[in-house]
Amino acid sequence: MIDVFGIASGVLGEVNPMQDAVLRRCTGSITEDDGSVTTTYETVPVQIEVQATAGGDLQLLQNIDQQGDARIVYMRGATHALNRPLQTGGDVLLFEGGEWLVTQVLEQWGAADWCRLAVTRQIPGNQTSN
Repeated sequence: MIDVFGIASGVLGEVNPMQDAVLRRCTGSITEDDGSVTTTYETVPVQIEVQATAGGDLQLLQNIDQQGDARIVYMRGATHALNRPLQTGGDVLLFEGGEWLVTQVLEQWGAADWCRLAVTRQIPGNQTSN
């Protein structure tokens, strides 16, 4: 089988090199004694390519109705956006000094191949904006 992701990232690496990141893959949640729910994560080091969102990507994201800092990320492997009916997702990438929620999986080519993700920067910790 041809490693298309490997070929493409090798060529594109001259212009936009892969960078180290951490994938926090959601593994579920636990209910604390006080009734609050805490999400649990598995931490996985990954290599990603980050790009700005282009016009076509913005059209794909238009139904999400979000404002904020968004990027497109290419990554080997699979990850999930939040899907409440299937109880999957909530995965977060850590890069560029921030937390980026996977808001939509734009393309996914198998669990071991590669995916293209829309990510949105999150407010760190439990802070809220006024």
